[in-house]
Amino acid sequence: MKDLSAISLTGMAWAFAAGAGIPLMATLNGAVAKATGSPALAVVLLFAVGLVASLAVLVTSGQAVAVNRLQALPALWFAGGLIVAFYIHSVTVLVSRYGVANVILFVMVAQLMMSAVIDHFGWWGVPRKPIDPTRVTGFIAVVIGLILTQSDPPPR
Repeated sequence: MKDLSAISLTGMAWAFAAGAGIPLMATLNGAVAKATGSPALAVVLLFAVGLVASLAVLVTSGQAVAVNRLQALPALWFAGGLIVAFYIHSVTVLVSRYGVANVILFVMVAQLMMSAVIDHFGWWGVPRKPIDPTRVTGFIAVVIGLILTQSDPPPR
């Protein structure tokens, strides 16, 4: 992973916007599931809209020729679709039970932990960044911060 100083402001804003969209997506998809009585239908609708939007970007960006390279990819690399389907189904169901902030809290902690492991071992060609005491301290601070933001305030 690059140092934060190496990430452009545009990249930071893009990542921030993508991150901010996660709880919005979870909330909206949960509302569709509740209104229709079908979390599975809500997920299918989300993926259908996402597929149309992604196809539009693929075609208009001139990247459609990359489709020819799909057959050379390892089968494991297609697991991302299964993982995102599991994620979307999960948050669609869990948000209505536990609230957006609580679900996203656990999502964020899991993302931090898994991304640290992936970086540590350099899996799938990402730059290796070993887990060291400084990173562990940072992860602990973030997890404590996430927990504190979700804790009920003490009674007055």
